[in-house]
Amino acid sequence: MKKLLFVILIILSVKATSQCQLIGADLSYSNSVLANGGIYKNSQGVVQNPYSLFAEKGANIVRARLFHTPANQLDFCGNQSTMSSLADVTNTFEQAKSFGMQLELSVHYGDYFNDPQKQKMPAAWQGLSQSVLLDSIYNYTTKVLTHLHNQNVLPNIIAIGNETTWGFVDETATTNGWVWPADATKFNRALSAVDDFNTAHGTSIKKALHFTDDSALWLAALFANKGISNFDIYGLSFYPVWSSVTNLSQFGDIISTLKNTYNKDVLVMETGVPWTTAAGDAYSNIGNSYGNLSYPISPIGQQTFFHDLVQLVYNCGGLGVIYWAPDWIPSNNCDAWGQGSAYENQSFFNFNTGNFPLPIFSVFQYCSELAVSTPAKLALSVSYNQDNETVKIIGETRYAACTLLDANGRIVAKGNTQQEIDCQALSLGIYWIQFELDNRPYLVKFLKN
Repeated sequence: MKKLLFVILIILSVKATSQCQLIGADLSYSNSVLANGGIYKNSQGVVQNPYSLFAEKGANIVRARLFHTPANQLDFCGNQSTMSSLADVTNTFEQAKSFGMQLELSVHYGDYFNDPQKQKMPAAWQGLSQSVLLDSIYNYTTKVLTHLHNQNVLPNIIAIGNETTWGFVDETATTNGWVWPADATKFNRALSAVDDFNTAHGTSIKKALHFTDDSALWLAALFANKGISNFDIYGLSFYPVWSSVTNLSQFGDIISTLKNTYNKDVLVMETGVPWTTAAGDAYSNIGNSYGNLSYPISPIGQQTFFHDLVQLVYNCGGLGVIYWAPDWIPSNNCDAWGQGSAYENQSFFNFNTGNFPLPIFSVFQYCSELAVSTPAKLALSVSYNQDNETVKIIGETRYAACTLLDANGRIVAKGNTQQEIDCQALSLGIYWIQFELDNRPYLVKFLKN
């Protein structure tokens, strides 16, 4: 007796009839990785400049983070940090712009990494009165934009703060939470600096705030209530490993609600998922799962997630997607917590093959093929024959070689779309059938129970 276990709708792209959304990468690590022995290779195995490679693959925007005085932070190797200084950001933007990509600047308003747990102000601002602190925020924002303007690398988008979910420009390393109206005044002072710069120079830099997916809806309402509304874009971080959403459609609802309620654009400024749980160096990795989402931890799983996310953001009217640190590969580079990379298992390069590019790069090109109209969908199912314990894809008549993967992306069997695949030796659980049609990858999930 055959039993239908899973039906999956797989999105097929159709040719574009409008301009593509933004799609790109935060390449804040590239300069430091290159300076410390790291190399990036193209599909032919030739060493290539990462900015050139990302542009060639279809990225159209590069994000860079800016620290106030990173030299105040000693790295793991005992040296003053230089990564994400204004000089480093200028270098990043010069190279990105030379290859035709737009620029997004993330200003941390701190000497080192700020995120939901910490929003510490630069050491130079410690102890200032509120009025002097506000002037410092305004003048610093203006100084940064003036410098980048003079170097002809003015950002298209500037994010005021990084993952400001529970405070902004605090005295303490651990954020002290929201203090009203003081924090609203800080945000508005920085935003007004961008406005005044645009007026003085005839420019049109877009202003963004940056939240996490779980905090976005309540923060949007809170900020509107506190009078923080002078911006253009909600920036979101979406890391499945740390997110409470159980399926992508829930994240899509967040995007749609923000856009429709507040009439502002939504840009996914950070995302990342693993293609392996292995490590390429001694620096422990910071993410080894998809959280509540069900994708195999494999190159094709990483690629499929990114494809699905780009499609979702596009369908929900979002501005685009930026992948965080796909360039953070093993090297001799040191940050505050280790030497090498804590993210190589989520990067775009396979450290097992000498840093050849992974399949996820193809999603950049996919962006240029998105259309305004709803994409066609192909309904596929998996039929499980309980008598001989085999599975077969139903609904696709074309021949395609396929592989059967377990939940961790390991190949457990091979076959094709026109034959039954033996799964007698498999234990109970979630599995995936991976195959390609028209040079596009597909995954169909089924449950052996």
